[in-house]
Amino acid sequence: MPRDESIERPAERAKLDTLGQLTGTALAYFVIGAAVLIVIDLVFVLPTGRGFGNTSGWIAALPTVWVFTEQFRRYAGASRWAVMLLGAVVGLGAGAAAALIAPADWLPMFTGGFGGLAAALVYAALWHAAIKTFGEERPQ
Repeated sequence: MPRDESIERPAERAKLDTLGQLTGTALAYFVIGAAVLIVIDLVFVLPTGRGFGNTSGWIAALPTVWVFTEQFRRYAGASRWAVMLLGAVVGLGAGAAAALIAPADWLPMFTGGFGGLAAALVYAALWHAAIKTFGEERPQ
């Protein structure tokens, strides 16, 4: 009886090789985070009677950290640490700037979400460019 070799091998994760793949995945994770944040905020709004949208929108960007963590694990060497630290500083700076220029009448959920989205997109662009230049991909 022939053996099915696909059962014996662990499933490989898809590689995010292009900037489009990386930003698309980060956007998908952000949308999932935003949907979960909206549900959680509604769960607390209904029984307490407080206003909707007062939860920080930065929480919506947290799932994108998993995307970037997998990218970080994919590479070896000291350069990935420098790229990660620089990306975090520049990304968070861009996110804070985006949140500051958001209209003043926006709720904290939307202002923070705008900032978190900007931070994730800037980090993705910087990570992709720098890791392709300086990164050492781990052997499989």
